[in-house]
Amino acid sequence: MIRKFLAPVALLALVAAAPQPPLELSLRFARTSFDLLDPVGIQLIVDNPGDRRRVVAFATPNEYALAIYRGRSEIWHSAAVSTESSPPLGKTHVRNIPPGASVFVTYVWNALDARNTSPAQGRYRVVATFAGVGTHLRATRMLRFIAPLQPNSVARLPVGSVATIAGRLDPDRDSISSAGYSLRLSRIVRGVVAGRCIVVRGQVTALRGVRGFAVSRSALLQNDGRVHDCDSVVARYHHRFR
Repeated sequence: MIRKFLAPVALLALVAAAPQPPLELSLRFARTSFDLLDPVGIQLIVDNPGDRRRVVAFATPNEYALAIYRGRSEIWHSAAVSTESSPPLGKTHVRNIPPGASVFVTYVWNALDARNTSPAQGRYRVVATFAGVGTHLRATRMLRFIAPLQPNSVARLPVGSVATIAGRLDPDRDSISSAGYSLRLSRIVRGVVAGRCIVVRGQVTALRGVRGFAVSRSALLQNDGRVHDCDSVVARYHHRFR
């Protein structure tokens, strides 16, 4: 009788002691192509393929890290994570990871590099690291920034459209120009030297029939040799869009 009772208990203990499959990390974006200056929401998905919750301890408050690369060059990174395998006593905190795939965190990257300039159009690699005590996961995914529009594009966009426009900042710093055309901005762009290539993100406006642009964000455009994103103004007089 005792033997019959102990057999299921031993089986349960054996199942509990069985090693669980390793956790897996993946990345998810709302989409894979973004306008310049369009913030990028990055979801870290942790998949627990086992049938029980997994307890993961962390050596520091930072549980994950993100880095953005253009080719082999890192252009931005978040705060680093600890790689300690045995953290100081009492300095850990834990997370319970349920079975299945779940969103661990959603990080919103402001789409600016480490110098607070806008990356140029092109493909970028997002690398995520999830670093718990005895658990080190890594995931990679590509995203793409599409080319900014030129100032003359607002003539074809509906009023209220959201867009990113590139041009050279005029001396008065309240308009940008490219290929002989000038686009009036809703505010002066401060902290940038006139003549520099910048990108502005916002909405197309119209006041008494004159097209303009309500700026929500602005930044210098990273120079990657694409001079046609910010052609020098060749016309003597700029044409304001109507």
